[in-house]
Parts: sequence; C-alpha cells; structure tokens
Amino acid sequence: MLDLDMATPAFARLVSADAPQAMLGIVFWAVVQGGGLWYARTRGGAPPKTLVDGIAAIGMCVCVLQLFLDGILQALLSLLLWLQAARNPALTARRDAYFALCISLVLVVFGASEARASAFVMLIAAYGLSALAVLVYCHQQAGLERELAAAAGGNVKSFPLAHLVALSACVFLVALSWYLLVPRPDPVRFAALPTSGGEKYSRYDWEQEARYGTAPRRGAASKEGRGSPPAGQEPLPGESVDITRSSQSAPGVDPNAIVMYVQSERPLYLRGRSFDRFEKDRWSRTDTGTRKLVPEEDGRFKLSSSDRGVNVEYLAHVVSLPGAVLPLSAHAITLAAPASVIAAARDGAVFLPAPVEPGFRYAANSLLPEDQPRPVARDVPGDRSLYLQLPEGFPSRIGELAERVSAGAVSPLGKAVALEAHLRSAYAYSFETVFTSQGVTPLEEFLFDTRRGHCEFFASAMAVMLRTIGIPSRVVRGYLAQNFNPVTGFHEVRAFDGHAWVEAHIDGIGWMTFEPTAAYPIPQREQQTGTTLFDLKTYTERLSLQEALQGKTSITAAVAALFRRLTEAWHALMFQLRTGFDALADWIAAHSLPLAAALIAAAAGGVLAYRQRVRLLWLWARLVLSATPRAKIPLAAFRQLERVAGARNLGRLEGETVEEYLGRLELTYAELHAELHRVARAFNASRYGGEAASSAEAQDVLRAFHTIGARVNVG
Repeated sequence: MLDLDMATPAFARLVSADAPQAMLGIVFWAVVQGGGLWYARTRGGAPPKTLVDGIAAIGMCVCVLQLFLDGILQALLSLLLWLQAARNPALTARRDAYFALCISLVLVVFGASEARASAFVMLIAAYGLSALAVLVYCHQQAGLERELAAAAGGNVKSFPLAHLVALSACVFLVALSWYLLVPRPDPVRFAALPTSGGEKYSRYDWEQEARYGTAPRRGAASKEGRGSPPAGQEPLPGESVDITRSSQSAPGVDPNAIVMYVQSERPLYLRGRSFDRFEKDRWSRTDTGTRKLVPEEDGRFKLSSSDRGVNVEYLAHVVSLPGAVLPLSAHAITLAAPASVIAAARDGAVFLPAPVEPGFRYAANSLLPEDQPRPVARDVPGDRSLYLQLPEGFPSRIGELAERVSAGAVSPLGKAVALEAHLRSAYAYSFETVFTSQGVTPLEEFLFDTRRGHCEFFASAMAVMLRTIGIPSRVVRGYLAQNFNPVTGFHEVRAFDGHAWVEAHIDGIGWMTFEPTAAYPIPQREQQTGTTLFDLKTYTERLSLQEALQGKTSITAAVAALFRRLTEAWHALMFQLRTGFDALADWIAAHSLPLAAALIAAAAGGVLAYRQRVRLLWLWARLVLSATPRAKIPLAAFRQLERVAGARNLGRLEGETVEEYLGRLELTYAELHAELHRVARAFNASRYGGEAASSAEAQDVLRAFHTIGARVNVG
C-alpha cells in the first residue's frame, strides 16, 4: 500500500493534460517505490551502499535535467520521490513509513493545487484509502491489538483483510457524504505569481512611454535588444466584431474546449473589449488609444484608484486564448501578471505586449457596486454621442418596438431592464444561427421574423434599442465564467462561453451590465451555495444544456439527471426533518408544563438511582445469576462481582490478574477471604481449565457471591 501511496500523487499534474501519460507515471513510480519496499521486507540487514547511492545518483541527474526542462518546482518534487526511493530498501521502522507518508502528502497537496480535471478526485480517494491501510498496518505492528487482546485474556489476532476492506468502505462512504452534503468552507487561495515576464511579455517602447510619457522613435529600441514585436503580433489591430459571426464559432475550435480556468467565489462576466460604433452588421471601436502601465512597488499593475464597492479577487489560468487581451471583470483596480508592461484602454480593456500563451496566469481585483447586484464599469464616456450613434437608414420600427416595450418604465434603468426582460422572454437562443446567418444583416429579421439567434444578435438588438430611446450603450465581448466545477474548485470557461452582452450608461451609476440572451443568467452577486451536491447538479445541468444547444448528446445528461434526483431526495429529506422538528417543537410548546414536571421527576429519579447505584447493581447481578446456566455460574459470578465492586471504586485495573484483583479486594474486606478465594478458584477452573462446574460447586459459588455482595452492598 505504501508504494501506491507514494506513486499516486507522483504524476498528479499530468492528469489535467494527458491521462494515459499520468497512469504510465503512476505505474512507473509504483514499481520503483514498491521494489524498494519489497527488498526491505525480504532481505535482512542494511542494503548494499552501492544500491542506495545509485538510486540517489539517478535522482540527482533527473533533478538537474528537470531543472532545465520543467523548472525548479518540478525538479524538487522529483528529487523528493527519488530520495524516498533510495531510502525504501532500508525502510524497517514505523517512523520511516510516517516520513514517507509526509512526502506523499506534500506531493498530493501540490497535485491538488495544479490539477484542473475532475479525474483527480479519484487519485485523492486512492491516496486516502492507501494511507489508511498503511496507518492501520503500522498500528498493528506497534502492538495495539496485542495489548487490547492481552487485557481481555485472549489470543493475538491480526487485522483481517475483510475487516480492512469494510473499514475502508465505511470511511469512504462517510467522507463522500461529508464531501457532498456538508457546506464547504471558503477556499484558501495561494497565488504565487511572478511579477516579471522576462522577454516574452516585455516591450521597450511601451515601457518608455509608461515611464516618461513618450515612446522612443522607431528603431531606437533595437540598441537595447528589445524592439517592437513583429507586425503580426500587434495587440491592437483593427478592432471590430461582426455580429453575424458568433464568438463561439471560430474555425476549428471545439465549442466544449476549455480556454481558461477561473478561481472565484462567484460567477464573473470577464470583459474583453467594448464596441461603440455600429454599421450594418458590424460593431467597431472608435477610440483605440491606450495608456501604458508598469508594475507598482508591490509588483501589481494599478488600473484604477477607486475604492468604492465590494472587492472581488479572482485567479485565471489560461489554456488557450486568442489575441493579447486579458479578460477582466468590470471595474478592475489591480492586476498581477508576469509582464513588465501592459496597455490599458479607456473602456477598461487590458492588453499584453504579446499574444497570451497557454499556461499564462494572472490575478486581479475588481469592485462590484455595494447597492447594485450587477457589475458596473466606471469609465466615463468622453463623447456621449458616440454611444447614441445609429447608422443611416436605420429601420424606424426597431425604435418603435423599443418605445413600446419601455413605455411602462420611467427611469433609464427601468427602461433598460424592461428591454432586457422583453428580449429574454420573447426570443429564443439558437446555436444554429452561428452557421446559418453568415453574411446577412440580421437585426430586423431577428426582431420581427425568426425571433431566434445567438448572443451577438441579442446584444446588438438591445444596444441599438437602448440608443433609439436615448440611453448610451455599447456591446461588450468576453467570456462568462459560470460553470463552477466543485470537484476542482474552478470555473471552467469553455469556447462556448465566449459571449457578447450589453453595457448601458446609467447616470449616477456607470456602465451597468445587462444580459439580454435568455440562455445565460442575469448578472448577480450571489456566491456559490457551498454544497458540493447542489453545485455538481448545476454544473452538469449547464454542460448538458450547452450540449443540447449544439445538438449533441452524451452521458452528461444522464449524470445531470442523477445529481438532480439526489439533490431532490436530499431536499425532500431535509424538508421532512424540518417539518418533523417543527411539529415536535409545537407539541413541546403545547405540553410544556407536563414535560417540565416529567423532567423534574426524571432528574430526581436519576439522582436517587445514582445514590443507590450499588444496591441497584446488586439487584441486577442477582437477577442475572438466577437466569445463568449452572455451568457458567463461576464466570458470571466473577463478572458481576467486578461490576458491583466497581461501583465502590474497587474495579479491576488494566493488566491485573484474577488473584491480584481479589487480593486487593481482600485488603478492604478481610473477613471475605474464604469466599473470595472460592470464587477465584472456580473462575480459573472454568475459564482456563475448561472444567464445567457441578451443581454443588455452582451452589458454593452462589453462596459465596451472595455473602460478598451483601457485604459490598452495605459499604
């Protein structure tokens, strides 16, 4: 078991990348660690020094190699495994096993921090059960069972395999129930992020502009070895979005492919870029200027000086993101990222000097308004007319529809909410329009004919309808981090979660987020429920819904139905218990006086019984002996004598023999010498000699017992 315990976490980080490779690594380390343990068990004495030194030398070489290939952290973890493998041939003491378990715990904690796949929970379960087996074995070797058996006078027995399996099953069921049903504590986040990205995310002209306000002339930076990036890597190319092309329909991209993992206590709308100008079927950005920023003394980029609102911290782990923009929640105030400089646009968008590569990590803090449930961006529109612009020849009936829908509202916020509710209720989301609407202008057709579309249709329709009634608006594209996986603790952001929504400028509030697409939740500030079972139900239901929108079928729907039934059963049970407790509380309130009297009587009876406990035990002992067969009277008499004497603080001590115990009783009751020795002889003959007591012997023991009991009973 110890070799499995050491091998389980060894390649935990590979689970999120390549499961077959991870299993190969686990088998390799199981053989390496298990071989050393087998050698220690089958060979006596110390192992050959050449064997130990050879394994350690291999570990050092591998450590140096991994230092260059995978970094210092992976190299140190590998070194731990190799050093333990070198120690295993000489592993004989229990402290060695405990030390090996400590090493495996370090590895599994690291694996838990790196793993992003739900399959890692199977490794955690295997590790826990194998660790349990190791600890049980170590306790058995320590002689725990031998000490307990000796105290009872029995033989030493090893722990049966069936009992270990039953114990492991019970532990697993209890742990699973706790994991699913007990609310989780708030997560502890350890974010060790580098504050510099080296040459990868550096740009000399940006840094000069950030520090001195002006960029060097073109070509001057080459003397420093860091010039402008190639033309194809400019992070701010022509910024526009075609509403007929969904953010989920990139060629060759699987809609279910994960693009990033986000650790946050609540769902987030992660903004990429906003667009203010609408022409036919295309949105574009009028203001493309940016300000360049370098990190502060604490290593973070300061994006805003505002401090009004509820602080939200989140960590992002990139798997595959297009372009150089970092998705951030609205009103981001700080950013920690491995870059030496960034570009921040007026609308809050943040760009790196180079495209975001897989494995990139960043942490950010954003502010949510204290009095509003929706995210709000705080940038102020320089020219409001840009956010009210409509193309020439814009259909008047779209404006008439907006006026009709919002007629019942008075404030701009109320009108915006009315338009949002209308689009969410009167129109349907259709993934098919991602492929069937290419190259056409869809707004009129969407609003008055088909009434079906993807998120770009909904966002564009609401934005232009807001503009027709005088409310500044813009379309925002980014990602929705809503699929929380309670097994890994991360929101899984998939290509399908590439999304477009609307921000409307409400005077006195700012750019408030609105969600007109019915397939997506309205932005809110609620945290996770904290119950893994409910979160698993929500997680699988959302995945099943996304597959249904894409016309796909898989086992996800069946898993979602299973978690739904489990959740409903748990809620029904809790409802029945709550109803029962409420009924019990009502009954207690209605019968409070009789219950109080009964409790007082019970308490008085308990006090009286405690004072008369010796007498009561004596009466019970007499009843037990009267019902005991003749052959077992010597054994029963001695056991009952122990109980009665124990009530006088004269119980048998651990490890004390029968003769020693009765001799100690004789010190208190010297006149009972003959009776005590009669009971001792009969007990030893029956318990250890295997002799059945005759009728005469049983009567002698009973008479001696009654004499002893009568004396002990009076004190």
